[in-house]
Amino acid sequence: MLSKQSEVSFERMENLLACDGQAIVAHHPLFLPTLTGQTPQLPGIRQIQPAEPLQELVALNLNYHYPNSDRGIRDVSLRLQRGSLTVITGSIGSGKTTLLQALLGLLPLHAGEIYWNGQKVNHPAQFFVPPRSAYTSQIPRLFSNSLRENILLGLEKSDAELTQAIALATFEQDLRAMPDGLDTLIGSKGMRLSGGQLQRVAAARMFIRQPELLVFDDLSSALDIETEQTLWSRLFPASAALPPAASWTPTCLIVSHRSTVMQRADRIILLNHGRVELEGTFADLPSAYKH
Repeated sequence: MLSKQSEVSFERMENLLACDGQAIVAHHPLFLPTLTGQTPQLPGIRQIQPAEPLQELVALNLNYHYPNSDRGIRDVSLRLQRGSLTVITGSIGSGKTTLLQALLGLLPLHAGEIYWNGQKVNHPAQFFVPPRSAYTSQIPRLFSNSLRENILLGLEKSDAELTQAIALATFEQDLRAMPDGLDTLIGSKGMRLSGGQLQRVAAARMFIRQPELLVFDDLSSALDIETEQTLWSRLFPASAALPPAASWTPTCLIVSHRSTVMQRADRIILLNHGRVELEGTFADLPSAYKH
């Protein structure tokens, strides 16, 4: 049984990474504490800028069905223009999270095509990573480490860039209330932070990488309306408010139910049972979705 489970696990990793099993088990250096307890210096991570900034992202007829279930998405298409804010909304179980994960390669597409500036994306799981794209799920994953390390994850950035990312995420006041500041240890999975703080730290982790595409799965779920409005007002346009981000023009794809967010959106996609029921602006939505 264990051997069969291992075989399935390797098949899934090969599909996700689009490589063979030998690459998965290839030897790599390990940075482990010494017998005296000293932690070796980890190499810094230098972020590579994408060769071609996002101008247009197109997804055509995306399909994914969960095994032994009629749940999933069917023939969903979308088009994102540079600098735009697109909101996906719909009732619980309508396929919003599934759409995001299928687009980003976190779920294997059963059918459909994705194009970045007209070029087909053959391996979404490898393609949609920083600095092209950054994603935060409904429940962000943080590590038992300091705030600084959770935001940077080894990335080499200046204090000014770190401060800017924290401000964009509207986390500066929370940070001032912490006695150890960015060196505050947040505990396993961020247990010392509230739900809203978790989401904003995860947002800062995305912002500091300045990806072309920002993907949020229901950022509103743990934020009060005022805080969320501040976050979006700082991000659009971020360049005018907080230099030196003048060269960064993020494109956003988010799941949200809040009318304040949908009113700000350039485009809204309403899902119903895994299909697009309506695509338009806030004015086009049925009244039931405007509260």
